[in-house]
Amino acid sequence: MKKNRWIGIAFFLVLLIAWGFFYSRCGGVTVELFPERTFEIFPLNDSAVGGFSTSEVQATDTLLVSSVMIHSGKAFTYAGVGFNLKSLDKRPGSVFDLTKFDSMEVHVASKRMNSMKLRILTDDPVYTRNGNYATLRVLEKEIPSSPYLLMGGAKERFAVSKFALGEFRVPEWWLSQQGLEEDDGKTYLDRASFFEIVSGASTLRGIPDEMEIRCVRIWGHGDERKNVMFIVLGAILFGLVLFLVCSAKLSGREYAKKLDA
Repeated sequence: MKKNRWIGIAFFLVLLIAWGFFYSRCGGVTVELFPERTFEIFPLNDSAVGGFSTSEVQATDTLLVSSVMIHSGKAFTYAGVGFNLKSLDKRPGSVFDLTKFDSMEVHVASKRMNSMKLRILTDDPVYTRNGNYATLRVLEKEIPSSPYLLMGGAKERFAVSKFALGEFRVPEWWLSQQGLEEDDGKTYLDRASFFEIVSGASTLRGIPDEMEIRCVRIWGHGDERKNVMFIVLGAILFGLVLFLVCSAKLSGREYAKKLDA
């Protein structure tokens, strides 16, 4: 009986060791958009929606610079830099699933503007027509920048923003454009096509400006996989306790039989 008991304990120890191995491999996932250059980078302006703004992009190993000029002519003007989320590792593909990520970090600086807009464009099955850029669903978040012409020689001129992807919102102008009176709550982050960093609301029109980007990354904590692993751990521990209780009862019965004999 003792031999069987030790074999059973050894079996559960092997299960616990295997659980620890797989748990260590189910951590969060991280993708770096820059400086890693996971996706194709391109200059972006509002010409696709009838605007006249311009953008030129230059990239080094550590810095991405977009020289922009915002021109009047449209109610919502913008220019900056885009990341083609359909070009993972620079290979053309389908839309990118952002639902496995929950957080983003961005380091930016600027010449004059004191804020920038981050945009995620997703393929909306209702409003997007044949992947047309102008009909993609827009999600926006405004973040602070550090205008280095106004910083007065500060040691750290890059503004660092860390936030949840859930903070992106559909702007009112997009809802109005689709004839929606209020936000329908849909994002379609599992169908992301582009990520963009564009000029903020404070950008002066007709005056050249610069946007500097040092880091863009997204990550997820893998909570769903960890929750499953904890359920598995609970099942293993429950099985171990049940085995020890049953073994103790059987041992007690055998001992009682020996005493009766």
